[in-house]
Amino acid sequence: MHRRTSKKWPRVVAAGVTATAFLVLFGSTGHATPTAGPVSSAPAPATTALDPTAYRWKNAHGTRELDGHGYFKRSCVSFAAWAIRADGHPHTESPDFLGDAGHWRGAATSSVPHVGDIAQWDPGVHGTGRRGHVAYVAAVRDDGRVTLYEYNYRSEFNDQRPDVLSVRAAAASDASRYLRF
Repeated sequence: MHRRTSKKWPRVVAAGVTATAFLVLFGSTGHATPTAGPVSSAPAPATTALDPTAYRWKNAHGTRELDGHGYFKRSCVSFAAWAIRADGHPHTESPDFLGDAGHWRGAATSSVPHVGDIAQWDPGVHGTGRRGHVAYVAAVRDDGRVTLYEYNYRSEFNDQRPDVLSVRAAAASDASRYLRF
């Protein structure tokens, strides 16, 4: 059986690509729009759309079960790695199998937080334990503070309990550094 294929399809695709390129370069008016250099990606939003209550292992029970990514369920590193995988931002490095929080390294390190970064505390800094601590940066506020999503940080938000979600605002300067993945 012989099938007839249309030769029009490649021309339709080419026409669509050409029309899209025209609109990108010249806009709907047909006039060139001035640019100040190469086109760059849009800045990160001021807050994230990540829902921290969607953490896969929030109801996990048992004594220290692994999450399949190299961490114990409901630990700060398990939650932070999950948040990086789930936040929808483009990332160039994997947050999996990096060890304790104090050992984490990202694709870039900064003292200036951005939404989607991981705030990292060295061991013993600001009350962290001997393994350090990590938290997901959910928002960067105008008052010099960041909103953090994290596990294993005892706060009023979680009734001072470990192994549960905490959402808190902290001074951006509290973290030892910010890791970008």
